[in-house]
Amino acid sequence: MSRPTRIGLMLVGLSLLGSCDSPVESLLEQRRWAALGIRDYEFVYTALCFCGFRGPNPAKLTVTNGLVTKVEATGGATLPATTPAAATYPTIDSLFALLKRTEKSAVKEVGFDDTYHYPKLISLDPLKNAIDDEVVYKVESFIPLSGR
Repeated sequence: MSRPTRIGLMLVGLSLLGSCDSPVESLLEQRRWAALGIRDYEFVYTALCFCGFRGPNPAKLTVTNGLVTKVEATGGATLPATTPAAATYPTIDSLFALLKRTEKSAVKEVGFDDTYHYPKLISLDPLKNAIDDEVVYKVESFIPLSGR
C-alpha cells in the first residue's frame, strides 16, 4: 500500500473515531470517571425544565461514598421547605444511568468534563413533536473531596 493511501485510511479512521455516537462516548467517559474512583465530591446541580422542580435550583450537592448527603441552596438563598430528600438528587453515577436510559431521545446534547469525565451538560427532548418536554441538566463547580 502506498504511503498516501495509508495516510488517507488513517485520516478516515480518525474522523470516524471523532464522530462516535453518544452511547459509545458516554460509555467511554463513564469508564474514565469510574477509573478515577472519586466517591466523595461536591457540585452545583441545575435542572432546567417545565417539570415542577420543588427544591433549590441550582443546588449545591455533597456526595459522600457515592450518595447525596447534603443539599444546599446557592447564592445565599435559603432552602425551601418543599426541598426533596437529599437521596432524590442525582449523583454523577446516576447521571450516567440517565444517559443510558435516554439513549433513544429525539434530541440529545451531552458534554463531558475534560478532567474528571462526568457529564457536565445533558440536554434531552424525549418526544420529538411534544411541547415543553425538553430538559437540561447541568453540573458545575465540581470539587473532589477525597483525600481531605
